[in-house]
Amino acid sequence: MNRIPMLENISAQPASHRALLTLQRGNHATLRACAELIRKAPGRVIFTGMGGSLFATLAAVSRMTQGGHPVQAVESAELLHYGSASLRASDVGVVISRSGGSIEPVRLAEKMREAGMIVIAVTNVPGSTLEKIADVTLAIGSHSDKLIAVRTYTGTVLALLLLAEEVLSGESARLSDTCSAALPVLSTFIDECLRASDDWQEWLMGSPLYLLGRGPALGSVYAGALLFHETAKTAAVGMSSGQFRHGPAEILSGDFRAVVFGAPQATQALDRSLADDLFSAGAKVRWIGPGRGRAASLIPWPEIPPELAPLLEIVPIQVAAYRLALWRGITPGDFRFVTEVTASESGFLSSQ
Repeated sequence: MNRIPMLENISAQPASHRALLTLQRGNHATLRACAELIRKAPGRVIFTGMGGSLFATLAAVSRMTQGGHPVQAVESAELLHYGSASLRASDVGVVISRSGGSIEPVRLAEKMREAGMIVIAVTNVPGSTLEKIADVTLAIGSHSDKLIAVRTYTGTVLALLLLAEEVLSGESARLSDTCSAALPVLSTFIDECLRASDDWQEWLMGSPLYLLGRGPALGSVYAGALLFHETAKTAAVGMSSGQFRHGPAEILSGDFRAVVFGAPQATQALDRSLADDLFSAGAKVRWIGPGRGRAASLIPWPEIPPELAPLLEIVPIQVAAYRLALWRGITPGDFRFVTEVTASESGFLSSQ
């Protein structure tokens, strides 16, 4: 297996997370200040971003909502063009852009400021355009990626989970310590995924892959589908497990392929039931999470605290997208039509 930048980024996630945790401990006052703004917001709290930055919010949004502090996650482009008239000075916007330069989050942050809102920027690039607009910036502190967002994606997930814990309990340090202790487990898990992926070719090649999950796993569902599009230039469908039963299940056949994310505890029995039902229907289904039913596990699940599942469950999908690209003769992360930072709302790059 050639050492391509994406592979290096996958393998380097534990080291990147360690650097992130060190930064967040040193910047705890900023984390606490951001949490206080969210906790005391008199209006809505809106988490917003595009692509992986939006999907990276979903685990934290689920955690805060389950913890009794409801917040929203809204795509920046939709809110910019169809919801900006609803913005109020009592609202707080948490605008996520790893580069701090993506066009829709930047323009939306400007609209939020015009509405009198407090804007919290979450970015991985110091001095970015988004940081200059915001009232306060939570630096992610992840090592940068080369093209495809891998460690910056999971780093954003981790930074936002720390923020969520600070909002709910004021004990983000506890989660930070828990994560630090689990980094060797993550490192081993990555190595196991890379070794096991040699046997995934027959299962991955074929009809579009469906990624199904609920709650905090929805971030991995949608980010996973994005990875297959960006990395392997192949179609994939991300959908909530509940939504799949409301009509889409009619697509089932012997060629149907799916991954069911089963780590979230609140709906684990429902997710396992779905995986078993897909297996019974003759589908090629794989399970990611603790335990298993009739459907085979894509990779054995390690013993980890449940709150860290969003950092691990995406790893086999990162590896699968990487390997599928190689099997299809594609250099992983070789963009043809888009740039690493989307700076315009129109136009594509030349495919030449």
